[in-house]
Amino acid sequence: MKRYTVSIEGRQVQVWGERLGQQIWYHYEGETYQYSPPVKARGGGRGAISHSDVVSPMPGKIIKILVKVGDKVNSGQPVVMMEAMKMEYTLEARQEGLIDQINCKIGDQVALGITLISVGKVGEGQ
Repeated sequence: MKRYTVSIEGRQVQVWGERLGQQIWYHYEGETYQYSPPVKARGGGRGAISHSDVVSPMPGKIIKILVKVGDKVNSGQPVVMMEAMKMEYTLEARQEGLIDQINCKIGDQVALGITLISVGKVGEGQ
């Protein structure tokens, strides 16, 4: 992780963060945030993180999976818990839908930016 100086509500603060592709994940006052700086138009590029994916916001250990494939979830519903930096984090679904894939299991050590759970829209792939 790198230390960045950012402006939050007009204040210059230092945060710890990590760039993952076109996004920067950073910690500020105990919360993890994601920032997508504007991208200049160029050809090519790799796929971006989908809003339907639940992605590890930092390296850590999976301690609980709260859903299974096929479960219907609502936006904001907790789906997985992980431990990182001696704290527990509850990761939530970012959209309503059905759990398509679970790419982790309890005890896994995961890196920053790993897609842990994919949430498809209701009716997708059926």
